[in-house]
Amino acid sequence: MRSHGFILVAVLTLAGVPAKSGGIVDEHSDDGDTIYFGAVKDTRGVAIEGAHVNVKSGNIEFVTTTDATGNYRLVTQIDADQSELVCSKPGYRQSGTMRRTAPGEKSPIEIDCTMQAGR
Repeated sequence: MRSHGFILVAVLTLAGVPAKSGGIVDEHSDDGDTIYFGAVKDTRGVAIEGAHVNVKSGNIEFVTTTDATGNYRLVTQIDADQSELVCSKPGYRQSGTMRRTAPGEKSPIEIDCTMQAGR
């Protein structure tokens, strides 16, 4: 099985598709799209599965849900410098966000969210 993984990575690399150790990662989007990604964790650093991640700007809103490892990825048409990211899940309240991509930088935008148990 190990040789099949190597062959897959080699074929994808030759085809010009970016690859990472965790799998294939699409770092590109259509013109004008902004990719948001990151993790949602509690105050102890434990991943929160099933949290809603909303990216909003005015009346426009895009929503996704975190996976089993607390990670999310969302493609929007919202400019990162004109947006607000909100995380929610019953039994938790958002206690902070950390934008790891500098303001003014274009897609992909990494923003992590911290949530505290309780309302």
